[in-house]
Amino acid sequence: FNIRDLSMREFEAFMILLMHEGEKLSILKQIIDLDFDDKSATKDYHTSYITHRKAYDHINNLCKKGFAYKKKIKGKQETRIYVRATIRKKYEKFILPTVSSISESLNDIIKDYMDGIKEEEKIREKFKAYTEIIIQSINDLITKAPAKTLSSKGFRRKIDDTIWKYYKGEIL
Repeated sequence: FNIRDLSMREFEAFMILLMHEGEKLSILKQIIDLDFDDKSATKDYHTSYITHRKAYDHINNLCKKGFAYKKKIKGKQETRIYVRATIRKKYEKFILPTVSSISESLNDIIKDYMDGIKEEEKIREKFKAYTEIIIQSINDLITKAPAKTLSSKGFRRKIDDTIWKYYKGEIL
């Protein structure tokens, strides 16, 4: 099992074949053509119309290189395509560890993300409490101060001192 023996398109056709193993040749050809969006055509010499042959070429190349085989069904004029059992085993042996490592990586990323959300939630709660305390303290200063001192510099300094006191106590 050497993937380097395949072109990129043949590898893609091989992946499609793995998903649709045992399918009729004509159906498999349509699936590959749709996936590749092949528009190049060749003239069919038996009939006088143009047909798309690229998918057939990819399937034939996979069979020639030993990745798949064609099986004619008795009593019917249809051919089905199968992946060789040895190739499937080697492919699964090669790919499955990759899938499990991706799964582990995704689990780690999700866990880190959830931890980040929990940290962010704690910071939000802390900031919410801090904001409520500041608003309450400023409200207390305003209600206790006489009306004529509300615009004075001393009163503004008291507000600044109150904000800094709670900021240092809650945030820092």
